[in-house]
Amino acid sequence: MKKKRLLVLLVAALILLAIIFGGLWLKDYLDQKKEEEKTPISLVAMGDSLTEGDGDEKKAGGYVGILDKSLARHQEVKNVTTKNYGVSGNRSDQLLKRLKTEPEFQNAVQKANVITITIGGNDVMKVLQSKLLDVKVSDFTKAQKNFQKNLTEVFTLIRENNPNAPIFLVGIYNPYTTYFSQIKQFDEVISNWNASSRAFIKEQKNAYFVPIAQLIENRDKKNHDKPNPLLSDDYFHPNHTGYEKIAHKLDETIIKELDAGNIPKKKE
Repeated sequence: MKKKRLLVLLVAALILLAIIFGGLWLKDYLDQKKEEEKTPISLVAMGDSLTEGDGDEKKAGGYVGILDKSLARHQEVKNVTTKNYGVSGNRSDQLLKRLKTEPEFQNAVQKANVITITIGGNDVMKVLQSKLLDVKVSDFTKAQKNFQKNLTEVFTLIRENNPNAPIFLVGIYNPYTTYFSQIKQFDEVISNWNASSRAFIKEQKNAYFVPIAQLIENRDKKNHDKPNPLLSDDYFHPNHTGYEKIAHKLDETIIKELDAGNIPKKKE
């Protein structure tokens, strides 16, 4: 009778151990499966001073440095690496030239599974600086046509190097809304420029327009003839808070496309 009881206890203990170890194995398996389903993000940022991070008083790398950390916090993301190919002052023709002639840049694009672009602000500024307060909307027609031509070539080169990575084109903004709000032509130029870029992006495969004008521009009457609180001391580039807003908008847009299955696993 005692032996029988011991046998029952032994079998029960073995069953309990099997359940415990089986549960631990299943947990490890599910955790591993969940980890494998996460997407590593390899982000290449290209463009002008907004990508380089000019104006960020914390020297944190502008929106790229902020976006790096914010993307890594999402449970769908395994890890994040970034390469920054922003050059202050670059116009669309200069970005195109770099993409055509720099092998390291091309190689980074090939390995990316997320690409962000800020370009166009200096194309606009080149015209504005030549006209100053006498600017007319028609003065920007030729510049906008050249920009669209250059942007088309930039996208063609990106797709030759990387057919599948989503491309996020960031819009431009009017930095002079607090000091020169009376120049309505400039608002119209910025609006038309962004509308044209948005229309271009709609024709591209796996490409997304990210508007930031409403995030950065300040039209509050109490700030008339005062610095925009989201701009740096140069009254043109975003400060760290401004870059946080841009990074948040990009983070939101990128994660939406990741959840929709539009970001491929990065190439090793």
